[in-house]
Amino acid sequence: MVQYNLADLHTHSFCSDGMRTPTEAVEEAAAAGVRVLSLTDHDTVEGVPEALRAGAIHGVEVIPGTELSAHIDDREVHLLAYCLDYRSPRLGAYVKLVHQRRHDRGAAIVERLSQLGVQISLDDVLRRADGGPLGRPHIAAAMVASGAVRDKEEAFSRFIGDRRPADVQKPRTPSGDVIAMVHDLGGVVMLAHPGLSVSDAAIQSLVDVGLDGIEVYHPSHQPPQIEHLNELAQRLKLLTSGGSDSHGEAYGARIGDCGIGCEAVDALHKRAARYV
Repeated sequence: MVQYNLADLHTHSFCSDGMRTPTEAVEEAAAAGVRVLSLTDHDTVEGVPEALRAGAIHGVEVIPGTELSAHIDDREVHLLAYCLDYRSPRLGAYVKLVHQRRHDRGAAIVERLSQLGVQISLDDVLRRADGGPLGRPHIAAAMVASGAVRDKEEAFSRFIGDRRPADVQKPRTPSGDVIAMVHDLGGVVMLAHPGLSVSDAAIQSLVDVGLDGIEVYHPSHQPPQIEHLNELAQRLKLLTSGGSDSHGEAYGARIGDCGIGCEAVDALHKRAARYV
């Protein structure tokens, strides 16, 4: 169903782990009647310039964004950053460091898989990342291609998922440091998909270090969770956002399947003005 007052603020392209170009993401948004789109690839803003150009052509407002990994103690969370200066040298240096850490982690996982009898090459994994930030989905794809597992789900459940035999923990990046950097770059920070087992206490700890809002509407959130998150946002005076988290795969959510009204975008811009 085509909607005309919808913002989809959580989408991915092949600049991280998506299956489409930034231009194709914008075209999908336009076809679905989405008025505002944010491309939020993992730990990169590489696709933002292309998305902005495509948005100007197709009449879709594109908000520069990214999805940054961070930690609360030893727990990883994903922080959606919007409206930040994506051309900043500081952000570029940070992203370069993150990419190196991802490469090192990927190499360590491949080595552990080898010790477990699963033979894939790091070169194959890097080809699948195609210059973008290397992630476990690229390793899973290489495992499927090698015949070691039936599908990506098996790769994660048996070998490379959290606390599985071949998993290697990411270096810990304090959430407060990431939030402070985004604010310094004029951006706003939202917690991605908190319904996926992020406790209210953890959200409060993020608020204490500057979190601006939470993603209330996400394909994984059930109605009772959405109701609770809306109430929590109101109580903690947080902004709310929503998005499809679409990666462009044949299954899963499509751009425009989940999002939030465009009035939330106005609130987003107003909050960003505080940090500019």
